[in-house]
Amino acid sequence: MYSSDEHMQAFPPAKRQRTSHCRKSESSIEQSRFWFTDGDIVIGVEGQLWKIHQNKLMCSVIFADMLELPQPTDIERIHGCPLVNLSQDSANDWIVVLTWMYQYEKFTNQTIIFDTIAGALRLSNKYDIAELRQWSIRQLFLRWPQDLTKMTYTAFPHAAEAIRLARECNVPEILPASFYALSILRWSHLADGGQSHLHLSPSDLRCLIVGREHLQDHLYAILTGADERSGGHTTTICACCENASRTWLTSSLKPDASSPYGVWLLRNLQLFAANGCSGLSLHHSRCDVIFRLRISGFVQDLQEAIPRYFMLQA
Repeated sequence: MYSSDEHMQAFPPAKRQRTSHCRKSESSIEQSRFWFTDGDIVIGVEGQLWKIHQNKLMCSVIFADMLELPQPTDIERIHGCPLVNLSQDSANDWIVVLTWMYQYEKFTNQTIIFDTIAGALRLSNKYDIAELRQWSIRQLFLRWPQDLTKMTYTAFPHAAEAIRLARECNVPEILPASFYALSILRWSHLADGGQSHLHLSPSDLRCLIVGREHLQDHLYAILTGADERSGGHTTTICACCENASRTWLTSSLKPDASSPYGVWLLRNLQLFAANGCSGLSLHHSRCDVIFRLRISGFVQDLQEAIPRYFMLQA
């Protein structure tokens, strides 16, 4: 593997071979970040040029197939190397991929931000780079896990962009968590949720609105005891303990008006099931056991219902 410094210089040579087809200016070449003296192909994206090695591109099924084809004699060249202009791609995305190709240790040890994951996934999906696509999907799963009970606060930033990325690059597994995270954000607080409508397609915006309505109905059913959904847990406890448990639930699940988050119902119920219902004292031990079982049932029911609420199941 070529190191980040080997055969690399900050700028390409001051002079370059010119052909009748070459249209790139000297200044645009000198903006390149990856320019290797022994490179044998030039990639051009958004005015940036990179002289790299064809063998590095062989990790891509698309490029491997393309490079095996006979090249036309009149192809545009820079410094004697064929120029491949990728007009539909992003230069920032390509810098991510080139860093992965040439500076793998730096790439894997850096703080991973969403833009890095998105850029890596877009190009690995487009050019069929299996290893990089797998890395990108693993990073998405850390933020938007398939097991919704394992979702953390890292799911909130870029939730809307994650939905768009999942649709674009065929990663439907992250959709339930990303939709659910986005539904918890208060858009009026101008946090990440405030600009979400700019990222969502009309159909996904409808899925989000419908899902939030279902979640509100779900919360209402839990607080009122009108849990008539399929599998709803309505095991009877005495009237006194029923009233006490509903009062406690109403208080415990009340949203904080100053918070950028609404009711994170699944997380709250999961905490109740795992840590007990702090501050709740029921008169009968039998009622206490039944209520705890109800809470566990609520967690299971809600986790199963969320994909359906956002119309993510056929």
